[in-house]
Amino acid sequence: MLSDPVRPILVAFRRGQDRRFFSTPWQVAIVRAVPVDGVQSKADRKGRFEMAVAKHEPMSADRFLAWIQIQEERYELADGLVVRMMAGAKESHNVVTTNIVVSLAPHAKRHGCRTTSSDTAVRTGPSGIRFPDVVVDCGAPDANAKEASRPTIVVEVSSPGTLTTDLADKLEEYRGRDDIRVIALVEPDVVSVRVYRRDPNGIWSIEKYDELADTIDLPEIGTHLPLSEIYDTLTPKQRPELRMADHTTDAATR
Repeated sequence: MLSDPVRPILVAFRRGQDRRFFSTPWQVAIVRAVPVDGVQSKADRKGRFEMAVAKHEPMSADRFLAWIQIQEERYELADGLVVRMMAGAKESHNVVTTNIVVSLAPHAKRHGCRTTSSDTAVRTGPSGIRFPDVVVDCGAPDANAKEASRPTIVVEVSSPGTLTTDLADKLEEYRGRDDIRVIALVEPDVVSVRVYRRDPNGIWSIEKYDELADTIDLPEIGTHLPLSEIYDTLTPKQRPELRMADHTTDAATR
């Protein structure tokens, strides 16, 4: 039984798995966590967990942002559920993320924007908080802010621990935020970037880049991003080309 003043926090996970996001079946567990208010010792602030399958009201984005400040592990908030983020990314993931930040930062700065990595929260709704791998925030600067005020460009770099449902759900959430203009999904080990772009009328389009010679235009911050810079110092594979079967030739050889 959970006792006051410790507050129960929802965590979603799938039995036997350790991934960032999971499709059904879900297991919902109560987590004993340090309360966001009240005085606690430093030892208590390490967020000890006591699991017990039970129902509980989902967490709000505001409460999550306060709660996560005292957690050692990394989490996101999806539909009110606290979801543990993957730890220990591959070197290629980290290199691609750093390359993008280094390439975009000077241009973003000239346009009054800031480029940050995965510690910047992006609110995707009243019960949603995500941490993209790269964020270009063009809102007013605030040194004490816990989240991006006007995320204009967000980038997600995939990893072996990222499920298709994870990226699909994040894409839908990002598209639901009016100030996000560009969403880029990058594969670190294969030359592949998918860019979702919102036009002035709010219509989304998709652009596909599969060659190192390709360049992504980013008029939002007055620059372009070559894929050669994204994959700099890496040797990614080329995405295999899909070829249509020649049924005429097949029939002739039978």
